[in-house]
Amino acid sequence: MLKKLNHGLMFAVVFTATASLGAIDDAFKAGKDSQKAAELAETEKKLDDQIRQIAERLQAMYTLRDIAPKVKLTPSQTVFTMSKDEDGEYIELLAYTFNPQSFNYAKPVGTAAKTMRLYFNGKDLTKIKTIVDDQNFYEQYKYYTRVVHPGPTKGNPNEIQLATSFNKPTEVSEKTPDYQVKLADVENDPTNPNRLKFKRDFYIENLIYFEKLFRFTFEFQKRGASNGDVETINRLKHSLRY
Repeated sequence: MLKKLNHGLMFAVVFTATASLGAIDDAFKAGKDSQKAAELAETEKKLDDQIRQIAERLQAMYTLRDIAPKVKLTPSQTVFTMSKDEDGEYIELLAYTFNPQSFNYAKPVGTAAKTMRLYFNGKDLTKIKTIVDDQNFYEQYKYYTRVVHPGPTKGNPNEIQLATSFNKPTEVSEKTPDYQVKLADVENDPTNPNRLKFKRDFYIENLIYFEKLFRFTFEFQKRGASNGDVETINRLKHSLRY
């Protein structure tokens, strides 16, 4: 019973902290939550294939890593960094918003931040880490949820590790979360298709969301460089007047 409650807590945190990003492919939404076991397995296989496909597209972001020191422009309310930790070198995009006071929406009383880190070995994407950090100073809560996806382009998504903590400092949450589980061990039967819900309702949309942010960031740098080219050429054309 406690295990089910913990599962419920974790998925509630992940889902509520993630804004709806629009419908994904109908082919992957086709499976209802009341599927039979065989249908459930087939739907999950399609979801796994899509996860790997998106991860392959994210792998192309090694080009953004190569120009990381020059990155100055990012989409609204995002922060781009390049760093390393015990898992290796990574590029990171943090997307944030502000939690308003429940009875005064003009007054921010906390932050909701969602971060994706892409770890590379050469041109290979070795790991994807998603962090959801939701805190409210007025109501005095802090949820910290982590999703670690090893071997995202070729591995089995069921190797993903989930962890969550409540009202702990970030450093403590990272090292000793209140609850953690391997995705393979999350219930996924016709009665409780929780693993399928995680992949379909959160993870795929989360990957697509950050894929767009990383691509926009890369394009913004190209556009900035192009603007410099255009300005230079226009200046030279202008010189033909004399």
